[in-house]
Amino acid sequence: MTLKLLFGVLAILVLPVAVASLGYHWHWHWFPLLELDDPPALVAYGLTLSVGSAGIIITLVLLSALTLHRWRLRPGQFLVFFLCLMTALGGAFVTKTLAKQYFKEPRPYVLWLEEQGKIDSGSFYAQRESVREQWLAEGLSRVPEQQIPGWLKLHWQEEVTYSFPSGHSIAAMTIAAFFCLLLAYRRASPWLVGLLAGWAVAVCYSRLLLGLHWPADILASSLLGFLFGALGAWGFIRWDRRKL
Repeated sequence: MTLKLLFGVLAILVLPVAVASLGYHWHWHWFPLLELDDPPALVAYGLTLSVGSAGIIITLVLLSALTLHRWRLRPGQFLVFFLCLMTALGGAFVTKTLAKQYFKEPRPYVLWLEEQGKIDSGSFYAQRESVREQWLAEGLSRVPEQQIPGWLKLHWQEEVTYSFPSGHSIAAMTIAAFFCLLLAYRRASPWLVGLLAGWAVAVCYSRLLLGLHWPADILASSLLGFLFGALGAWGFIRWDRRKL
């Protein structure tokens, strides 16, 4: 893996996400920007689901199959590949979990609901997660479907932890960095690498548009995701080169 390849993938993953933070300083308001009951909001939700509890499994299986067929089959290859990928995702998950408890940043939708008089953010985050879900359900029950559709109300109720960093974004970026580097290393089509990078960037922006995260959350997550994904890819490539 060359530095040119490493920095090239870093650029296509992180620079588009950094635009969101620049826009925030120029007073771009990412939420509420969409009409939440319109199709674009559903597209954003679909992107979020692609790294949800079920979607991430499908995503990983498809990308693993797409990537591994480019390698000559070797003894232990699948095990090493799985360990490198899971170590990268595991490191990202642990880092995300610890950071949320340390920074304790409220989510955008919580502050927005507070402005609407539906909830008190200080009291909200002082409760256990199960109580937060109940309070949120009660607060959202007074919001019409035309303003916030039912699917988004349910999604918000599933996301009652703190905001920084973004778990979905760090997962998408870890996956994208890992597979983009491996695919580019094996000289896959640049369009394929670009499509995968575009998916990860789109997942990050979906979190902004649905009110789950701030621009700084997804920028930090993209950097952390790239770091863990690159380490995982480096581990697999190093093992592969030693087997030549």
